Amino acid sequence: MKNKYNFAALFALALAAALVLNTSVCAQAPPGSLWYNGDYNYVNGLANERNTLVTQAAVYDDFNVTAPLGWNVTALFSDNLMPYGQPITGADWEIRTGISEGNAGTLIASGTTNSPVVTPTGRGGGFLEYMVEVTGLNVFLPMLPSGQHYWLNVTPVGNGTGRSFNTTTSGANCVGTPCGNDQNAFFNSTYFGVYFTSTSNEGQPYDYSNGVIGTVVPEPATVALLTCGVGALLIAFRRRRGMGKRGRVSGKILTL
Repeated sequence: MKNKYNFAALFALALAAALVLNTSVCAQAPPGSLWYNGDYNYVNGLANERNTLVTQAAVYDDFNVTAPLGWNVTALFSDNLMPYGQPITGADWEIRTGISEGNAGTLIASGTTNSPVVTPTGRGGGFLEYMVEVTGLNVFLPMLPSGQHYWLNVTPVGNGTGRSFNTTTSGANCVGTPCGNDQNAFFNSTYFGVYFTSTSNEGQPYDYSNGVIGTVVPEPATVALLTCGVGALLIAFRRRRGMGKRGRVSGKILTL
């Protein structure tokens, strides 16, 4: 039976290893996070994987760019439940707009890496949660009109074995918007025979733990204010140095 979620039976396969594993807990939202949908809520997970026991399945969740001049994205990640020791050989990623039921929307940016950063979060049960991060990106995302969203997918790539499930979240420790609370996620899978359908149609009316890392493009007023501030500091520093030099010369003369 093809299993998109309900991985409780699979938990038992990794339970012994999980009981003796000593994992480190990473920060909930990695440094530089502009959007993080929230921590795993221990409810469920949905297939998010390529070249595992499943050929392809992907979860997309929505986020908003909230800076008027946009974001410069440097990294993307998803949190996924996997068996302990699951080999991850790569990661696919996509950012889309305009996704709706049966509609893939517009692909904004995408790629594949053979060197994702895989970090245990310390959360999980029989399966353990790992943050799968794609780094080294340089993607500019403008702010979209009100009511429009971006959708993010980061899919772990395996070696033909194991499973991977994007973890559900209720928004704990979230950053940005939406905050793990709008249930606006989609599922696409050639293996399970579905094409960009709401996760609610898969019995999974949840939000999923994904995130965006980068920097906010500053507004001109902010840049001007920062420039003026730095300039004032430099002027004050130069004046202080000049006064220090005059004081030393004067002191020397008085000593004579």
